[in-house]
Amino acid sequence: MIQHSPAPRNPLARRAAGVVALLLVLAAGYTWWQREAPPKYLHIAESEFVALFPPPPAENSEQTRRELVELLAIQQRRTPQEAAAAQADRKTEIWQFAGALALKPEAVRAMPTLNELAEQVEDDVRPYVRAAKYRFLRLRPYEIEPRITPCIGDVRGDLSYPSGHATYGYVMAYLLADMVPERRTGLFARAQEFAQQRALCGVHFPSDLEAGRVGAEWLARHFLANAEYQAEAAAAKRELRAAAAR
Repeated sequence: MIQHSPAPRNPLARRAAGVVALLLVLAAGYTWWQREAPPKYLHIAESEFVALFPPPPAENSEQTRRELVELLAIQQRRTPQEAAAAQADRKTEIWQFAGALALKPEAVRAMPTLNELAEQVEDDVRPYVRAAKYRFLRLRPYEIEPRITPCIGDVRGDLSYPSGHATYGYVMAYLLADMVPERRTGLFARAQEFAQQRALCGVHFPSDLEAGRVGAEWLARHFLANAEYQAEAAAAKRELRAAAAR
């Protein structure tokens, strides 16, 4: 069983403070959400995406305890080099998949059509993931277990389930594999690594990452069924193929 470190305040006060902070985050997020442009390629109700997911394990459940034990073990054996690699993966950018495409990062950065498509895909995905996060309101692992020390610091105040990072990585793997199917194995291995960095850094439960993978499959299927996406992806594919040929 997880043994919690002594808290500076009593548990009720700590929980109340967490609830207040969460409400402030939700209010700010809702305001931002209302200002966002509607998705370009995805025209399915967000509720259909949210319905994919079972509720995450309860905070006091045996599964959550097992996942916290796993995260603590990962943290204990985490090397400085692994932490640095996870920190380097904190950005959701398409060039992160350059190695899986057998290309240099600078070559992928130099593809305007592919980069523009990937940025639009990420913009389309974001409100779906946010809708699921707001539905389930799962706290980050380090907010439940104080002995978890994140190795990245850009997730404070965000929610945990499903993982947006994992969703992004797997969506990109599906869409890039559609363009270059011969690179499929490497792309999905990279997506898995990209997702697992979040557990290594202590900012996601393993079940968050699995939910991100499930959500990504659904999202990718709907991207690939959209005629406007397919037309623009064809141009990105030509750009990618030309770079690979060089």
